[in-house]
Amino acid sequence: MNTKNQDSMKKTINYFIIRAIFAILLGALLMWVPNSAIFYVVVTIGIFFIVPGLILLISYFTAERAKRPEIPFLFAGIGSLLFGVVLVSVPNFFISVLMYLFGALLLLGGIEQIITLIRARKKVTVPVFFYIVPLLIMIAGVLVLFNPFKMAETLFIFIGVTCLIYGIMEFVHWLKFKRKYNKEIEA
Repeated sequence: MNTKNQDSMKKTINYFIIRAIFAILLGALLMWVPNSAIFYVVVTIGIFFIVPGLILLISYFTAERAKRPEIPFLFAGIGSLLFGVVLVSVPNFFISVLMYLFGALLLLGGIEQIITLIRARKKVTVPVFFYIVPLLIMIAGVLVLFNPFKMAETLFIFIGVTCLIYGIMEFVHWLKFKRKYNKEIEA
């Protein structure tokens, strides 16, 4: 194996281990403190809106008058900045609004699927088990509407478990590739 291929393999193997460690840490964090994770995700999203908003505003006002961008550029900066400030200032409000919206969408989506199945029954036979998933979607929507923060916490725990499993699998892949890599170097 030539040196270029060896360097490429080393980078790939290192990338596997970095991804595995990051995924395991993120998964553990989301499972350990899901409420805090939700809060910090919303605050981080807010910061991601504030920074470009500030950059747009600074760019607009520091440009020469003749070279200033169009007015919508200014409004985009103001909108981004204000939305980011709202997210950072009142993250719990945003989380609850988002969860209520999510619950309503699930409920309406489940209802829509059941209505579609009922209409389809006029033309084709629809097995009873086809109604199970839409019914579960409706139940999930109701649960989210009546307890949005608990459901958000449950969602983050699920994401945490998924990240943890992903990280463990990345680590297993890293071990497998490392063994193959070492065999190729010896050959």
